[in-house]
Amino acid sequence: MNPRNALVLLIFFASGAAGLMYEVLWMKELKLLFGSTAHSVATATAAFFLGIAAGSYFWGERLHSVRRPLRTYAWLELGIVCGAAFFHVALAAWDAFYPVLFDSLSGAPRALTFAKLLLSMSAICPAAFLMGGTLPVMGQYLVRSASELGRWSGWLYATNTFGAALGALLAGFLLPRAFGFDGSYLITLCLSFGVALIAFGLSVDEPEEVLDEEASLASVDADAATQSGGSLHLLSALACLSGFATLALQVLWTRMFVQVLQNSVYTFSAILAVFLLALALGAVLARLLTAKTSGSATVLAGLLLAAGLVVLTVPFAFFWWTNGLSYIATRADFGAYLAEILLAVALLVGVPTCLLGVLLPFLYRFAEHAQARPGVIIGRLNGWNTLGAVGGSLVAGFVLLEWLGLWSSVRFIGSLYLLAAVLVLARAPKRARPLWFYGAAASLLLPVSFFDPGQLDKVRLRPVTRDEALVDLIEGSSGTVAVIRQGDSLRIKLDNWYSLGGSGAARMEAMQTHLPFALHPEPQGIFYLGLGTGITAGASVQYPVRGIVVAELVDEVISASRRYFEPYTEGLYEDARVRVVNEDGRNFLRASRDRFDLVIADLFIPWRSGVAYLYTVDHFEAARERLAPGGLYVQWIPLYQTSDRELGIIARSMLEAFPRVTAWRGDFESDRPMIALIGHGEAAPLPRNAPIVGLTREAISRLERGEGNEIPLLAHYLGTLDATMPWIAESRVNTEDRPWIEYLAPESHREVRAGNRTWLVGDPLMVRMRALLERVEPSQDPYLARLDPLERRAVYAGYYIHLAAVARANDEDEAAAQATARARRLLSD
Repeated sequence: MNPRNALVLLIFFASGAAGLMYEVLWMKELKLLFGSTAHSVATATAAFFLGIAAGSYFWGERLHSVRRPLRTYAWLELGIVCGAAFFHVALAAWDAFYPVLFDSLSGAPRALTFAKLLLSMSAICPAAFLMGGTLPVMGQYLVRSASELGRWSGWLYATNTFGAALGALLAGFLLPRAFGFDGSYLITLCLSFGVALIAFGLSVDEPEEVLDEEASLASVDADAATQSGGSLHLLSALACLSGFATLALQVLWTRMFVQVLQNSVYTFSAILAVFLLALALGAVLARLLTAKTSGSATVLAGLLLAAGLVVLTVPFAFFWWTNGLSYIATRADFGAYLAEILLAVALLVGVPTCLLGVLLPFLYRFAEHAQARPGVIIGRLNGWNTLGAVGGSLVAGFVLLEWLGLWSSVRFIGSLYLLAAVLVLARAPKRARPLWFYGAAASLLLPVSFFDPGQLDKVRLRPVTRDEALVDLIEGSSGTVAVIRQGDSLRIKLDNWYSLGGSGAARMEAMQTHLPFALHPEPQGIFYLGLGTGITAGASVQYPVRGIVVAELVDEVISASRRYFEPYTEGLYEDARVRVVNEDGRNFLRASRDRFDLVIADLFIPWRSGVAYLYTVDHFEAARERLAPGGLYVQWIPLYQTSDRELGIIARSMLEAFPRVTAWRGDFESDRPMIALIGHGEAAPLPRNAPIVGLTREAISRLERGEGNEIPLLAHYLGTLDATMPWIAESRVNTEDRPWIEYLAPESHREVRAGNRTWLVGDPLMVRMRALLERVEPSQDPYLARLDPLERRAVYAGYYIHLAAVARANDEDEAAAQATARARRLLSD
C-alpha cells in the first residue's frame, strides 16, 4: 500500500470515530428532549440509520458522474460539519416547540412517536445523509475496478468500523467526563473539519477519472456471475438481512447483559465498543477469506450457516458463564470489574459478532461479478445493509421482545441465518450445490430441538434460600419485569435484579407519600416521577386532592402493578382523579403545562445509566417551573446505594435550583435507610399543621423495645441544607452538560464492593446526621421559625431514635437503650 492510500485510510478511520461520536452525542441530546423511553430512543436511532441508508444509496447511485471522488469525499466531510452544527440549531428550535407538540399529542402515543421520528429526522438526517455517502465515495476512489472489490472493501469497512469503536470509547468513557458534552461535540466538529481539510489537500493533484462504463465493466465475467447466482438484487437482499440480524442481535445481546451487569454508562459503552471491534475484526477476516476463496455460493452459504449455529449457542454459553443469570457482583475494584466485563462480552458475543462481521465485506467479493461500478455496488449494498439495520433494531425492540421474549428472539434470528444459507444454495446452479445442501436444510430443525434457547430460564430465582417463586414474567421493549412471591409478600424485579419494591415494604413505600403531604398545607395537584409497585402513589388517593399524575418509564411495570398490586394501591387504578402515563417523568415535567403542589420522585439508584439526569440542575429547575406557589419537589434517595460523594453532588445541585432545600428521614433503619431532599419553591417556614411532637405512653414503650412506628413528623427532620457546608461546597454541580453522577457513581459502586468506600448507612450515616444537627441547630433553623423550643426538641429525639437503631444493629444493647431513653425523655417531658 502506497503512503497516499495509507493516509486516505487514516482519515477514513478518523471519520468513523467522528461518526460514532456524533451518534452517541445526538442520542444523548434527543433522549433529553424526547425522554428516555424505549420508543423515544428507537425513533432517534431509526432517524440516524435512515439518514445513513438513504445517503449511502443516493451517493452510490450517482458515482457514475463523479470524476474526482476524493474531492467529493472532502466536500461530504465539510457538509457533515455544517449538518452537525445545524443539529444544535434545530434542537434549540424543537426544544421550544416540543412542549406545544407534547401537549397536543400526549393523548395519542402513536402520533407522538411519529412526530418524534419526524423531528429527529429533521435534526439528524442532513449530517447522517452525508455520512452515508462517505463509504461509497471512498470506495470509488480506492477501488479502481470491480475485480478489486474483495481486496479493498474489507479494509475500508474494517478501517471505518475500527474508528467507530474508538469513537464509542471516547464518547462513552473519556471526552464527556473531561470536557462535558458541549466540549465533546466541539472536539468532534473539529475532528470532522480536520478530516475535510486533509482530504481537500490530498485531492489537489487527484487526476480526473475517465468515466467509460463499458471499459470499467469490461473485466466483469458475466458467466461467473451466472454460475455463482450472485445477482446484485440477491446480494442486496443478503446485505439487508445481514444488517437486520446484526442490529437485532445487538439489541438482544445488550438486553441479555442487562440482566447481570451494573448497567452504568461504562458497561453500555463497553458492550458497544466490543461489538464494533468485533465487526471490524470480521471485516479483516473477510479480507483474508477473499484472498483464499472465490466468491461462490458454497462459501457464502457456509458463512451463513456458521453464523446461525454460533448465534444459537450464545444463550447457552451466557447462561453457563453467569451461573444461571447470577448478578456479576465481584469484589473487584472498578478497573478490574470493567476488565472482567470486557472479557465476558468479548468471549460471549464478540467472537460470534466477529463471524457476523465477515458477511457484508464478503458480499463485496461476491459482487465482483455484478455488472456495476465499484462505488455503485458499495453504495447499494451498504444502503440496504443500513436499512436492514433500522428494521432489525426496531423489530427486535418492539416486536420480538414483546412477542417472543429474549431467548426465543435469539432463536428466531439464528433461524434466519440458517434459512438464508439454504436459500443461497437453492438458487445456485445444481452443479454448484454441494452434497451438504441437505445437511444445511436439516439444520433448520436445530432451533426447535437441541439448540432451542427458549428452554432457558428468564429470571434467576432462589426458592430455597429466599423462598422465591415466579408469579409472572413480562418481557417488552423497555425491560424484563418479574413479579415474585416471597413468603406472603409480592415484589417486582426489573431486568432480573433491580428491585422496584413490594407489598412487604408497603408501610415504607406509603411513607414516601405521607411525609410530603404532612409538609404541605393543602396539596391538590400531585405528580409522581416513577410508579414501582404503585403503593407510594396509591397512598395519595386517601387525601382530598384534585388530580394525581404518575409517570412510569417502563410500560411493563405499569402492567405488573395494575395486575398484581391493586389490593395494595388503595384503588389507584379506579380513581377518576388518577392518570398513569407511560412516559419519561423528567421529560413529562419539562413538556407539560400543568402545575403541581407536590412532585415526588421515587428512589433512583444513582449509578444506573441515565439516572444522573434526574439529579441535574437542569431537571431541578424545570421541575421548579412546574410547581404551584408553595409547592415542594421531593427527591427520595436510597442511602444504601449512595455514597457521601453522590449525596453532596445531589444536594449542591438542588441548592442551585431551589431557594431552600431541607433533608428528612424516611425511616430509622440502620442498613437500608432512605432520606428525602425537599426543594422548596419558596423559602417559607414550616407550617404548623402537626403532628409535630408527642407520643402516647404505649408508643413510647414500643419505641424503647425497638418496635416503635408512631414517630412524630419533626423527628424525621434532619435540617436545612446550606451551600457553605463543607461536604456540599466541595461537591461538583451535576448538569446535563457535565453529569458527574453518571461517571462517578458507578466508580463508587465498585469501590464499595472492593471495600474502599462505604454507603451512607450505619455509623457513617450517624456521623453525617450529627454534623448536620450541629451545623444548623433547630433553635437557629429558619425553616423551624414558627415552632417553639419545646416542639423543636423532637428534632433531637429523631437523632437518638436513629442512633438507637444503629446501635441495636451493631449489637450494642446498652448504647441502644440509652439513646432510646433520651429520645423518650425529649418527646414525653
